[in-house]
Amino acid sequence: MPTESWWTADDVANVEKDLARHPKAGLWSYTSPAELAHWVFADPALPAAGELAAPSVAPLDADLDESARASWALAGWYIRMTVPKPVETDGKLWFLNQRRVRGRSLLRVTLGRLETLWLYEDGDGINFHLDTAALDAAFDAGAIDEDAWVARVAEREDDPYDTLRGEKVGCVCDTVDDALWALRQPQVLAAARLVNVKCLAVGGFSFQRLYRPERLARAWSAGQVHFDSLMPQPVPGAPFDRPYRSPVVDPAALTDTRAFDKKAYVAGCDEHDRLSRWLIDTLAATGVLVGTGLAGVPVDLAWQDADGRQYIAEVKSLVGASPEDQLRLGLGQVLEYRHLLALLGRAVTPILLTSAPVDVVWRDICRDNGVTLLVDGDRFPRRSQ
Repeated sequence: MPTESWWTADDVANVEKDLARHPKAGLWSYTSPAELAHWVFADPALPAAGELAAPSVAPLDADLDESARASWALAGWYIRMTVPKPVETDGKLWFLNQRRVRGRSLLRVTLGRLETLWLYEDGDGINFHLDTAALDAAFDAGAIDEDAWVARVAEREDDPYDTLRGEKVGCVCDTVDDALWALRQPQVLAAARLVNVKCLAVGGFSFQRLYRPERLARAWSAGQVHFDSLMPQPVPGAPFDRPYRSPVVDPAALTDTRAFDKKAYVAGCDEHDRLSRWLIDTLAATGVLVGTGLAGVPVDLAWQDADGRQYIAEVKSLVGASPEDQLRLGLGQVLEYRHLLALLGRAVTPILLTSAPVDVVWRDICRDNGVTLLVDGDRFPRRSQ
């Protein structure tokens, strides 16, 4: 079953709207509600946000037995896959704690005011929180094997935490393997990400005295060694990560609120898809295939020309939106993606594709930043301007 079958574009919009209700959250110094909303439902084969750079602190130097290594590795994998911008926000918005409880070492991942993952270093009793609505939607769609879930995961009916009360469910697994089986499923991963971004939006981190950056470094390196082989990796040098798919938008399912214009949202999604399809078809006529994503970076469109030059495009609809705001957002995104890809050794030519003519000054702004501004109806450039 395709990953996308249990959620639609309105789910992304609703998450973005929910996160935007917390405009003073410290999280917005590192990302945006729109970026996080898309990341929540992103393909789990992609790196978690912030995963492109490893912690600069050396791991704690200690001998660990096999069970302890597996526990630290699970914590590291969980952090890399479910905590947004983990390296940048470590010790500021969240932290990994280690403490002794009745003579045993307990690892705890705390985001805002909530421990979202905790387990004993000996691998016993893995606990984590998931967003209830996202998990229920996955079960309703038949996207999770219910019998296997019941056999591997126990859901706690009592919830001692006030944070996000009623919006989350506590889960317990007996082994690291069971926890990894659950969290590797795209639907469960999205439910874990959703709890975490909500916690960070609410805020409340107040345990700096317990923070030690070496713990993240240990978990991070352990997760790389033990679990990276379990995740599909982008093919080095590939022109894109996967084929482009049109978004699925059901207007009837969109929430009615004063702050959310359903017609404008649907029109924007349709225009974004039309623009994407125009560029895909235009290049297909010359024998060039276009897809989405590149080396794990969530670009809208990516391709290589006949000479092997790599392009990426950020698509921005101007339907029902402020052109200036959309252009600022689009330019910032494509510059960020270019930078992230450069860190991976991928040189790209960035393009910003919009749906309507704009002030000529924006062509100058884009050109000054090494970006080609392409407006619907323009002749497609063979080289960057």
